[in-house]
Amino acid sequence: MNFTDIVSPVLRHAAARPDHAAFVFNGESLSYGALAEGARRAATALLDAGVEKGDRVAMLSANRPEIFSLYLGVAMIGAAIVPVNADFAPHEVNYVLAHSGAKLLISADELAQTVERAVDGLEPAPARESFDGFLARARAAEPYAGPQAGSGEDLALLCYTSGTTSTPKGVAATHANELASGLAYSGMWCIAPEDRLLVTLPLTFSFGFHAATYVALLSGATVLLAAKFHPRLALEAIESLRPTVFLGVPTMYAMMADVARKDGRRFDVSSLRLCAASGAALNEQIVADCRRYIGITVRPYYAMTEVRPIFSFDLRQERLRPESRPPAGSVGRLIAPTEIRLVDESGADVAEGEVGELRVRGPSFSGAYYRDPVRTAGAMTDGWFLTGDLVTRDEEGNFFIVGRNRDQIISGGAKIAPIEVEDALLVHPGIAAAAVVGSPDPVFGQVVKAVVVKADPGLSEEDVVAHCRGLVADYKVPRIVAFIDELPIAPSGKVQKSMLV
Repeated sequence: MNFTDIVSPVLRHAAARPDHAAFVFNGESLSYGALAEGARRAATALLDAGVEKGDRVAMLSANRPEIFSLYLGVAMIGAAIVPVNADFAPHEVNYVLAHSGAKLLISADELAQTVERAVDGLEPAPARESFDGFLARARAAEPYAGPQAGSGEDLALLCYTSGTTSTPKGVAATHANELASGLAYSGMWCIAPEDRLLVTLPLTFSFGFHAATYVALLSGATVLLAAKFHPRLALEAIESLRPTVFLGVPTMYAMMADVARKDGRRFDVSSLRLCAASGAALNEQIVADCRRYIGITVRPYYAMTEVRPIFSFDLRQERLRPESRPPAGSVGRLIAPTEIRLVDESGADVAEGEVGELRVRGPSFSGAYYRDPVRTAGAMTDGWFLTGDLVTRDEEGNFFIVGRNRDQIISGGAKIAPIEVEDALLVHPGIAAAAVVGSPDPVFGQVVKAVVVKADPGLSEEDVVAHCRGLVADYKVPRIVAFIDELPIAPSGKVQKSMLV
Protein backbone atom coordinates (compact mmCIF):
# COMPACT_ATOMS: atom_id res chain seq x y z
CA MET A 1 0.00 0.00 0.00
CA ASN A 2 1.21 3.48 -0.78
CA PHE A 3 -0.78 6.16 1.01
CA THR A 4 0.33 9.65 1.89
CA ASP A 5 -1.79 10.09 5.02
CA ILE A 6 -3.30 8.08 7.88
CA VAL A 7 -6.88 8.71 6.76
CA SER A 8 -6.80 7.14 3.27
CA PRO A 9 -6.56 3.47 4.35
CA VAL A 10 -9.56 3.80 6.66
CA LEU A 11 -11.60 5.59 4.00
CA ARG A 12 -10.70 2.85 1.55
CA HIS A 13 -12.01 0.20 3.93
CA ALA A 14 -15.13 2.31 4.54
CA ALA A 15 -15.80 2.53 0.82
CA ALA A 16 -15.19 -1.19 0.24
CA ARG A 17 -17.09 -2.52 3.27
CA PRO A 18 -19.17 0.31 4.74
CA ASP A 19 -21.26 -2.02 6.91
CA HIS A 20 -18.29 -3.91 8.38
CA ALA A 21 -17.85 -3.17 12.10
CA ALA A 22 -14.98 -0.85 12.92
CA PHE A 23 -15.80 -0.80 16.65
CA VAL A 24 -17.94 -2.73 19.08
CA PHE A 25 -18.38 -0.85 22.37
CA ASN A 26 -20.88 -1.42 25.17
CA GLY A 27 -22.82 -3.82 22.97
CA GLU A 28 -23.20 -1.36 20.10
CA SER A 29 -21.46 -1.54 16.74
CA LEU A 30 -19.96 1.37 14.79
CA SER A 31 -19.47 0.54 11.10
CA TYR A 32 -16.59 1.71 8.93
CA GLY A 33 -19.07 3.80 6.96
CA ALA A 34 -20.30 5.50 10.13
CA LEU A 35 -16.72 5.99 11.37
CA ALA A 36 -15.75 7.74 8.14
CA GLU A 37 -18.92 9.85 8.18
CA GLY A 38 -18.25 10.82 11.79
CA ALA A 39 -14.69 11.80 10.90
CA ARG A 40 -15.86 14.07 8.06
CA ARG A 41 -18.42 15.77 10.30
CA ALA A 42 -15.82 16.13 13.06
CA ALA A 43 -13.50 17.83 10.58
CA THR A 44 -16.17 20.43 9.79
CA ALA A 45 -16.91 20.97 13.48
CA LEU A 46 -13.20 21.50 14.15
CA LEU A 47 -12.94 24.07 11.36
CA ASP A 48 -16.01 25.82 12.76
CA ALA A 49 -14.22 25.95 16.14
CA GLY A 50 -11.28 27.76 14.53
CA VAL A 51 -8.88 24.81 14.29
CA GLU A 52 -6.56 25.17 11.30
CA LYS A 53 -3.84 23.20 9.57
CA GLY A 54 -0.85 22.81 11.89
CA ASP A 55 -2.85 23.28 15.12
CA ARG A 56 -2.90 20.75 17.96
CA VAL A 57 -6.14 19.39 19.44
CA ALA A 58 -5.84 17.87 22.92
CA MET A 59 -8.14 15.02 23.93
CA LEU A 60 -8.75 14.00 27.55
CA SER A 61 -11.11 11.06 27.91
CA ALA A 62 -11.55 7.46 28.89
CA ASN A 63 -11.90 4.95 26.05
CA ARG A 64 -14.68 5.55 23.54
CA PRO A 65 -14.90 4.87 19.77
CA GLU A 66 -15.48 8.53 18.94
CA ILE A 67 -11.85 9.21 19.81
CA PHE A 68 -10.97 7.82 16.40
CA SER A 69 -13.62 9.83 14.57
CA LEU A 70 -11.93 12.83 16.18
CA TYR A 71 -8.43 11.58 15.28
CA LEU A 72 -9.31 11.09 11.63
CA GLY A 73 -11.21 14.38 11.47
CA VAL A 74 -8.26 16.24 12.97
CA ALA A 75 -5.96 14.62 10.41
CA MET A 76 -8.25 15.50 7.49
CA ILE A 77 -7.79 19.22 8.10
CA GLY A 78 -4.03 18.94 8.68
CA ALA A 79 -4.04 19.35 12.46
CA ALA A 80 -2.66 16.89 15.06
CA ILE A 81 -4.25 15.12 18.02
CA VAL A 82 -2.69 15.12 21.49
CA PRO A 83 -4.08 12.27 23.64
CA VAL A 84 -3.77 13.16 27.34
CA ASN A 85 -3.75 10.47 30.03
CA ALA A 86 -7.12 10.60 31.77
CA ASP A 87 -5.39 9.67 35.04
CA PHE A 88 -3.05 12.65 34.99
CA ALA A 89 -3.14 15.08 37.89
CA PRO A 90 -4.13 18.68 36.96
CA HIS A 91 -0.55 19.96 36.91
CA GLU A 92 0.43 17.13 34.55
CA VAL A 93 -2.41 18.03 32.19
CA ASN A 94 -1.35 21.67 32.47
CA TYR A 95 2.17 20.81 31.32
CA VAL A 96 0.97 18.88 28.27
CA LEU A 97 -1.44 21.65 27.25
CA ALA A 98 1.21 24.32 27.66
CA HIS A 99 4.02 22.42 25.99
CA SER A 100 1.95 21.19 23.04
CA GLY A 101 0.39 24.62 22.52
CA ALA A 102 -3.00 22.96 22.08
CA LYS A 103 -5.54 25.27 20.49
CA LEU A 104 -8.55 23.22 21.56
CA LEU A 105 -9.14 20.78 24.44
CA ILE A 106 -11.95 18.25 24.09
CA SER A 107 -12.56 16.46 27.38
CA ALA A 108 -14.98 14.04 29.00
CA ASP A 109 -17.65 15.59 31.22
CA GLU A 110 -16.52 13.59 34.26
CA LEU A 111 -13.07 15.22 34.03
CA ALA A 112 -14.39 18.78 34.19
CA GLN A 113 -12.86 19.43 37.62
CA THR A 114 -9.44 18.24 36.47
CA VAL A 115 -9.69 20.49 33.42
CA GLU A 116 -10.66 23.55 35.47
CA ARG A 117 -7.63 23.13 37.70
CA ALA A 118 -5.36 22.27 34.74
CA VAL A 119 -6.10 25.46 32.80
CA ASP A 120 -5.91 27.74 35.83
CA GLY A 121 -3.23 30.32 35.07
CA LEU A 122 -2.45 28.87 31.65
CA GLU A 123 -1.71 31.59 29.10
CA PRO A 124 -2.85 31.25 26.45
CA ALA A 125 -5.42 28.69 27.53
CA PRO A 126 -6.90 26.44 24.85
CA ALA A 127 -10.53 26.72 23.89
CA ARG A 128 -12.48 24.04 25.75
CA GLU A 129 -15.36 21.81 24.77
CA SER A 130 -16.93 18.75 26.34
CA PHE A 131 -16.68 15.54 24.33
CA ASP A 132 -20.46 15.11 24.24
CA GLY A 133 -20.96 18.75 23.30
CA PHE A 134 -18.47 18.48 20.47
CA LEU A 135 -20.09 15.29 19.18
CA ALA A 136 -23.50 16.98 19.19
CA ARG A 137 -22.09 19.83 17.09
CA ALA A 138 -20.39 17.37 14.76
CA ARG A 139 -23.59 15.40 14.18
CA ALA A 140 -25.30 18.63 13.10
CA ALA A 141 -22.42 19.67 10.81
CA GLU A 142 -22.09 19.01 7.10
CA PRO A 143 -19.53 16.32 6.20
CA TYR A 144 -16.17 17.80 5.26
CA ALA A 145 -15.76 17.64 1.49
CA GLY A 146 -12.55 19.59 1.01
CA PRO A 147 -9.14 18.22 0.11
CA GLN A 148 -7.27 16.25 2.76
CA ALA A 149 -4.84 18.77 4.17
CA GLY A 150 -2.80 16.36 6.27
CA SER A 151 -0.25 14.20 4.51
CA GLY A 152 3.37 13.13 4.45
CA GLU A 153 5.50 15.04 6.91
CA ASP A 154 2.64 16.86 8.63
CA LEU A 155 2.28 16.16 12.36
CA ALA A 156 -0.54 13.69 13.02
CA LEU A 157 -0.10 12.48 16.60
CA LEU A 158 1.69 13.91 19.63
CA CYS A 159 2.04 11.48 22.56
CA TYR A 160 3.62 12.42 25.87
CA THR A 161 5.70 9.76 27.56
CA SER A 162 7.54 9.83 30.87
CA GLY A 163 11.26 9.28 30.91
CA THR A 164 14.05 9.79 33.38
CA THR A 165 13.34 13.50 33.60
CA SER A 166 10.72 15.36 35.60
CA THR A 167 8.44 16.32 32.74
CA PRO A 168 6.99 14.13 29.97
CA LYS A 169 8.56 14.16 26.52
CA GLY A 170 6.44 14.90 23.47
CA VAL A 171 6.90 12.17 20.87
CA ALA A 172 5.83 13.67 17.57
CA ALA A 173 4.63 11.34 14.82
CA THR A 174 3.91 12.45 11.29
CA HIS A 175 1.47 10.77 8.92
CA ALA A 176 4.43 8.99 7.34
CA ASN A 177 5.67 7.81 10.76
CA GLU A 178 2.26 6.44 11.71
CA LEU A 179 1.79 4.63 8.40
CA ALA A 180 5.26 3.08 8.45
CA SER A 181 4.73 1.79 11.97
CA GLY A 182 1.16 0.64 11.37
CA LEU A 183 2.03 -1.27 8.23
CA ALA A 184 4.93 -2.98 10.01
CA TYR A 185 2.66 -4.16 12.83
CA SER A 186 -0.12 -5.23 10.50
CA GLY A 187 2.29 -7.16 8.29
CA MET A 188 4.21 -9.04 10.99
CA TRP A 189 1.01 -10.07 12.81
CA CYS A 190 -0.96 -10.76 9.60
CA ILE A 191 -3.88 -8.56 10.70
CA ALA A 192 -6.81 -8.94 8.26
CA PRO A 193 -10.37 -7.57 8.02
CA GLU A 194 -11.66 -10.80 9.56
CA ASP A 195 -9.69 -10.18 12.75
CA ARG A 196 -11.31 -8.91 15.94
CA LEU A 197 -8.92 -7.16 18.34
CA LEU A 198 -9.96 -6.87 21.97
CA VAL A 199 -8.58 -3.53 23.19
CA THR A 200 -8.62 -2.95 26.94
CA LEU A 201 -5.54 -0.70 26.90
CA PRO A 202 -6.11 3.05 27.39
CA LEU A 203 -6.30 4.97 24.13
CA THR A 204 -4.31 7.80 25.68
CA PHE A 205 -1.18 5.60 25.53
CA SER A 206 0.62 4.85 22.28
CA PHE A 207 0.26 1.08 22.83
CA GLY A 208 -3.53 1.22 22.91
CA PHE A 209 -3.95 4.10 20.48
CA HIS A 210 -1.56 2.97 17.78
CA ALA A 211 -0.36 -0.64 18.07
CA ALA A 212 -3.79 -1.98 18.98
CA THR A 213 -6.48 0.31 17.58
CA TYR A 214 -4.98 2.20 14.63
CA VAL A 215 -3.32 -0.96 13.33
CA ALA A 216 -6.72 -2.70 13.40
CA LEU A 217 -8.40 0.15 11.50
CA LEU A 218 -5.51 0.36 9.03
CA SER A 219 -6.13 -3.33 8.31
CA GLY A 220 -9.93 -3.12 8.08
CA ALA A 221 -10.37 -5.25 11.21
CA THR A 222 -12.83 -4.82 14.09
CA VAL A 223 -11.89 -3.26 17.44
CA LEU A 224 -13.72 -4.73 20.43
CA LEU A 225 -13.19 -1.75 22.72
CA ALA A 226 -13.47 -1.88 26.51
CA ALA A 227 -13.85 1.20 28.70
CA LYS A 228 -10.89 0.03 30.79
CA PHE A 229 -9.01 -3.09 31.76
CA HIS A 230 -10.27 -5.44 34.43
CA PRO A 231 -8.84 -8.98 34.46
CA ARG A 232 -12.11 -10.83 35.00
CA LEU A 233 -14.01 -8.65 32.53
CA ALA A 234 -11.26 -9.19 29.95
CA LEU A 235 -11.55 -12.96 30.30
CA GLU A 236 -15.33 -12.78 30.10
CA ALA A 237 -15.07 -10.54 27.00
CA ILE A 238 -12.83 -13.12 25.33
CA GLU A 239 -15.48 -15.76 25.97
CA SER A 240 -18.44 -13.70 24.79
CA LEU A 241 -17.02 -11.45 22.04
CA ARG A 242 -14.69 -14.06 20.47
CA PRO A 243 -11.70 -11.85 19.60
CA THR A 244 -8.86 -13.27 17.53
CA VAL A 245 -6.14 -10.94 18.90
CA PHE A 246 -5.41 -9.58 22.37
CA LEU A 247 -2.60 -7.17 23.27
CA GLY A 248 -1.52 -6.12 26.73
CA VAL A 249 1.30 -5.32 29.10
CA PRO A 250 2.70 -8.24 31.15
CA THR A 251 0.91 -7.08 34.30
CA MET A 252 -2.46 -7.50 32.60
CA TYR A 253 -1.67 -11.10 31.72
CA ALA A 254 -0.42 -11.81 35.25
CA MET A 255 -3.68 -10.49 36.71
CA MET A 256 -5.80 -12.49 34.26
CA ALA A 257 -3.91 -15.68 35.10
CA ASP A 258 -4.43 -15.01 38.80
CA VAL A 259 -8.20 -14.65 38.30
CA ALA A 260 -8.35 -17.90 36.32
CA ARG A 261 -6.26 -19.67 38.98
CA LYS A 262 -8.47 -18.50 41.83
CA ASP A 263 -11.66 -19.34 39.93
CA GLY A 264 -10.38 -22.82 39.25
CA ARG A 265 -11.93 -22.97 35.79
CA ARG A 266 -10.89 -22.54 32.20
CA PHE A 267 -12.35 -19.61 30.31
CA ASP A 268 -13.13 -20.30 26.65
CA VAL A 269 -10.27 -18.59 24.80
CA SER A 270 -10.41 -20.78 21.69
CA SER A 271 -11.08 -17.80 19.39
CA LEU A 272 -7.65 -16.27 20.07
CA ARG A 273 -4.93 -16.81 17.48
CA LEU A 274 -2.52 -14.26 18.95
CA CYS A 275 -1.71 -12.84 22.38
CA ALA A 276 1.18 -10.37 22.48
CA ALA A 277 2.81 -8.39 25.28
CA SER A 278 5.01 -5.31 25.36
CA GLY A 279 5.65 -2.27 27.54
CA ALA A 280 7.80 -4.10 30.10
CA ALA A 281 9.74 -7.32 30.46
CA LEU A 282 7.62 -10.47 30.10
CA ASN A 283 9.02 -13.00 32.54
CA GLU A 284 8.73 -16.74 31.99
CA GLN A 285 6.58 -17.20 35.11
CA ILE A 286 3.81 -15.07 33.60
CA VAL A 287 4.07 -17.03 30.34
CA ALA A 288 3.84 -20.32 32.24
CA ASP A 289 0.89 -19.15 34.38
CA CYS A 290 -1.06 -17.96 31.34
CA ARG A 291 -0.48 -21.26 29.60
CA ARG A 292 -1.47 -23.26 32.68
CA TYR A 293 -4.45 -21.33 33.98
CA ILE A 294 -5.87 -19.63 30.88
CA GLY A 295 -4.67 -21.82 28.04
CA ILE A 296 -3.00 -19.05 26.01
CA THR A 297 0.55 -18.53 24.82
CA VAL A 298 1.67 -14.96 25.41
CA ARG A 299 4.40 -13.77 23.06
CA PRO A 300 6.66 -10.77 23.77
CA TYR A 301 7.73 -8.06 21.38
CA TYR A 302 9.74 -4.88 21.85
CA ALA A 303 8.76 -1.36 20.87
CA MET A 304 9.01 2.17 22.20
CA THR A 305 6.77 5.20 21.87
CA GLU A 306 9.54 6.81 19.83
CA VAL A 307 10.31 3.90 17.44
CA ARG A 308 7.85 1.06 16.80
CA PRO A 309 8.08 -1.83 16.32
CA ILE A 310 11.72 -2.88 16.78
CA PHE A 311 11.91 -6.59 17.67
CA SER A 312 9.12 -9.12 17.36
CA PHE A 313 8.05 -12.54 16.26
CA ASP A 314 6.96 -12.43 12.61
CA LEU A 315 4.02 -14.67 11.73
CA ARG A 316 4.79 -14.34 8.02
CA GLN A 317 8.18 -15.95 8.51
CA GLU A 318 6.87 -18.55 10.93
CA ARG A 319 4.24 -19.73 8.47
CA LEU A 320 7.00 -20.39 5.94
CA ARG A 321 9.60 -21.63 8.45
CA PRO A 322 8.12 -22.79 11.78
CA GLU A 323 11.66 -23.29 13.11
CA SER A 324 12.20 -19.50 12.90
CA ARG A 325 10.07 -18.98 16.02
CA PRO A 326 12.18 -17.04 18.58
CA PRO A 327 13.30 -19.01 21.65
CA ALA A 328 12.05 -18.42 25.19
CA GLY A 329 13.39 -15.20 26.67
CA SER A 330 13.85 -13.52 23.30
CA VAL A 331 11.87 -10.47 22.19
CA GLY A 332 12.18 -11.63 18.59
CA ARG A 333 13.99 -10.57 15.45
CA LEU A 334 14.49 -7.15 13.93
CA ILE A 335 11.40 -5.94 12.08
CA ALA A 336 11.98 -4.04 8.84
CA PRO A 337 12.24 -1.18 8.07
CA THR A 338 13.72 -0.37 11.51
CA GLU A 339 17.52 -0.43 11.74
CA ILE A 340 19.58 -1.07 14.89
CA ARG A 341 23.10 -0.99 16.32
CA LEU A 342 24.43 -2.56 19.53
CA VAL A 343 27.36 -0.51 20.81
CA ASP A 344 29.80 -0.46 23.72
CA GLU A 345 30.64 2.55 25.90
CA SER A 346 32.91 3.96 23.22
CA GLY A 347 30.19 3.78 20.57
CA ALA A 348 31.78 0.84 18.71
CA ASP A 349 29.60 -2.04 17.50
CA VAL A 350 29.81 -5.12 19.73
CA ALA A 351 30.33 -8.66 18.46
CA GLU A 352 27.57 -11.23 18.20
CA GLY A 353 26.70 -12.57 21.64
CA GLU A 354 28.07 -9.54 23.47
CA VAL A 355 25.92 -7.01 25.31
CA GLY A 356 25.58 -3.55 23.84
CA GLU A 357 23.40 -0.48 24.23
CA LEU A 358 20.64 -0.48 21.65
CA ARG A 359 20.48 2.36 19.14
CA VAL A 360 17.68 2.49 16.60
CA ARG A 361 16.44 4.50 13.65
CA GLY A 362 13.65 4.09 11.16
CA PRO A 363 10.72 5.71 9.39
CA SER A 364 8.41 5.32 12.42
CA PHE A 365 10.29 8.07 14.34
CA SER A 366 10.28 11.74 13.44
CA GLY A 367 13.81 12.07 14.84
CA ALA A 368 13.10 14.68 17.49
CA TYR A 369 11.12 15.34 20.63
CA TYR A 370 8.51 18.02 20.15
CA ARG A 371 9.80 21.51 20.96
CA ASP A 372 12.60 20.01 23.02
CA PRO A 373 16.02 20.43 21.38
CA VAL A 374 17.91 19.75 24.61
CA ARG A 375 16.36 16.35 25.23
CA THR A 376 16.48 15.56 21.53
CA ALA A 377 20.23 16.19 21.55
CA GLY A 378 20.60 13.96 24.60
CA ALA A 379 18.64 11.14 23.01
CA MET A 380 20.14 11.20 19.51
CA THR A 381 23.60 10.71 18.07
CA ASP A 382 24.37 10.77 14.35
CA GLY A 383 20.71 10.08 13.54
CA TRP A 384 20.43 7.11 15.94
CA PHE A 385 18.02 7.08 18.90
CA LEU A 386 19.59 5.98 22.19
CA THR A 387 17.13 3.59 23.83
CA GLY A 388 19.04 3.08 27.09
CA ASP A 389 18.37 -0.66 26.87
CA LEU A 390 21.12 -3.26 27.01
CA VAL A 391 20.65 -5.98 24.40
CA THR A 392 22.39 -9.06 23.04
CA ARG A 393 21.87 -11.02 19.81
CA ASP A 394 22.39 -14.73 19.14
CA GLU A 395 23.69 -16.35 15.96
CA GLU A 396 20.13 -16.88 14.65
CA GLY A 397 19.33 -13.17 14.83
CA ASN A 398 17.19 -13.36 17.98
CA PHE A 399 17.46 -10.43 20.38
CA PHE A 400 17.39 -10.47 24.20
CA ILE A 401 16.86 -7.47 26.53
CA VAL A 402 19.26 -7.95 29.44
CA GLY A 403 18.99 -4.66 31.33
CA ARG A 404 18.78 -0.88 31.31
CA ASN A 405 21.31 1.84 31.81
CA ARG A 406 18.68 4.39 32.71
CA ASP A 407 16.88 5.20 35.93
CA GLN A 408 13.36 4.91 34.53
CA ILE A 409 10.74 2.82 36.34
CA ILE A 410 8.33 0.69 34.29
CA SER A 411 5.34 -0.42 36.38
CA GLY A 412 2.64 -2.43 34.67
CA GLY A 413 3.84 -1.05 31.34
CA ALA A 414 3.60 2.59 32.51
CA LYS A 415 6.81 4.61 32.44
CA ILE A 416 7.57 6.70 35.51
CA ALA A 417 10.27 9.33 35.98
CA PRO A 418 11.68 8.95 39.53
CA ILE A 419 12.54 12.64 39.76
CA GLU A 420 8.89 13.58 39.27
CA VAL A 421 7.86 11.56 42.34
CA GLU A 422 10.89 12.85 44.25
CA ASP A 423 9.83 16.43 43.51
CA ALA A 424 6.37 15.66 44.92
CA LEU A 425 7.82 14.06 48.06
CA LEU A 426 10.15 16.94 48.83
CA VAL A 427 7.25 19.40 49.02
CA HIS A 428 6.26 17.74 52.32
CA PRO A 429 7.74 19.65 55.28
CA GLY A 430 8.27 16.40 57.17
CA ILE A 431 10.61 14.99 54.51
CA ALA A 432 14.25 16.05 54.61
CA ALA A 433 15.44 13.99 51.66
CA ALA A 434 14.03 11.35 49.35
CA ALA A 435 14.97 9.02 46.54
CA VAL A 436 12.65 6.98 44.34
CA VAL A 437 13.53 3.64 42.75
CA GLY A 438 11.76 0.76 41.08
CA SER A 439 11.35 -2.25 43.35
CA PRO A 440 10.89 -5.68 41.70
CA ASP A 441 7.33 -6.97 41.76
CA PRO A 442 6.03 -10.30 40.38
CA VAL A 443 2.87 -8.75 38.91
CA PHE A 444 3.80 -5.20 37.90
CA GLY A 445 7.44 -5.86 37.03
CA GLN A 446 8.36 -2.90 39.20
CA VAL A 447 6.53 -0.76 41.73
CA VAL A 448 7.48 2.70 42.97
CA LYS A 449 9.52 2.63 46.17
CA ALA A 450 10.17 5.84 48.09
CA VAL A 451 13.18 5.94 50.42
CA VAL A 452 12.71 8.85 52.81
CA VAL A 453 14.84 10.71 55.35
CA LYS A 454 12.52 12.17 57.98
CA ALA A 455 12.51 15.81 59.08
CA ASP A 456 9.50 15.03 61.28
CA PRO A 457 10.01 11.97 63.54
CA GLY A 458 6.26 11.36 63.55
CA LEU A 459 6.02 10.95 59.78
CA SER A 460 4.39 7.63 58.80
CA GLU A 461 4.20 5.56 55.63
CA GLU A 462 0.52 6.48 55.37
CA ASP A 463 1.41 10.19 55.58
CA VAL A 464 3.84 9.84 52.66
CA VAL A 465 1.36 7.99 50.45
CA ALA A 466 -1.51 10.38 51.25
CA HIS A 467 0.74 13.35 50.46
CA CYS A 468 1.59 12.00 47.01
CA ARG A 469 -2.01 11.37 46.01
CA GLY A 470 -3.24 14.34 44.01
CA LEU A 471 0.30 15.48 43.26
CA VAL A 472 1.05 12.66 40.85
CA ALA A 473 -1.06 10.14 38.95
CA ASP A 474 -2.16 7.13 41.01
CA TYR A 475 0.18 4.74 39.23
CA LYS A 476 3.13 6.94 40.30
CA VAL A 477 2.20 6.97 43.99
CA PRO A 478 4.74 4.96 46.03
CA ARG A 479 3.60 1.43 46.84
CA ILE A 480 6.53 0.93 49.20
CA VAL A 481 7.84 3.51 51.67
CA ALA A 482 11.08 2.94 53.56
CA PHE A 483 12.71 5.25 56.08
CA ILE A 484 16.47 5.69 56.34
CA ASP A 485 18.80 7.90 58.41
CA GLU A 486 20.65 9.21 55.36
CA LEU A 487 20.78 8.51 51.65
CA PRO A 488 23.89 6.75 50.32
CA ILE A 489 25.89 9.27 48.31
CA ALA A 490 28.59 8.38 45.78
CA PRO A 491 31.82 10.42 45.45
CA SER A 492 30.26 12.07 42.41
CA GLY A 493 27.58 13.49 44.69
CA LYS A 494 24.82 11.31 43.19
CA VAL A 495 22.53 9.11 45.26
CA GLN A 496 23.56 5.46 44.90
CA LYS A 497 20.13 4.20 44.01
CA SER A 498 21.36 0.65 43.40
CA MET A 499 21.70 0.36 47.19
CA LEU A 500 18.04 1.34 47.75
CA VAL A 501 16.16 -1.22 45.67
